[in-house]
Amino acid sequence: MPWLRAWSVAVPEGTAQRFLEDQVAVAKERSVDLLVIRGDLVFGQDHIRAGLHHARKAIREGTNSSDSLTMETLLYVSGERQLGSAIKKMAVGPRTTDLVVTQLSPGDYPEGDGWTVLPTVRAPADRHALIRFGITEEELATVSQEKWTELVLERVAAVDITKR
Repeated sequence: MPWLRAWSVAVPEGTAQRFLEDQVAVAKERSVDLLVIRGDLVFGQDHIRAGLHHARKAIREGTNSSDSLTMETLLYVSGERQLGSAIKKMAVGPRTTDLVVTQLSPGDYPEGDGWTVLPTVRAPADRHALIRFGITEEELATVSQEKWTELVLERVAAVDITKR
């Protein structure tokens, strides 16, 4: 399994972009790959871990869409086939208050005050968040509520097929 550390972080409305910029600067100083995305569309560490796994595989096999591990992971985590769509879907905005900070590579990266380790699976999964993520009502109807987040993992894996 790919190495990672992930946290859920709450920020006041209007501060997410500055928070992201500050964290990226720290990560750059420490030579750590870091992904900071809106948290309402992240369904647990398994979601991020699956995206990271597929991103590393794509880079290793030369099928990557980006030269950056962070951007390639973002592509997979978003479940989108195009980087532009992935960024639009997962980027923090002025109204973002729920973030996920993920350290994608080993190194000395400091956990902030009030950060909570992201659970393996955020359960129960929020139906509305799943729909915003792109899971359809028809897809939700195919499995029990306890397995809704598995639909997200399927969407992450399907990026390999749809991005070609």
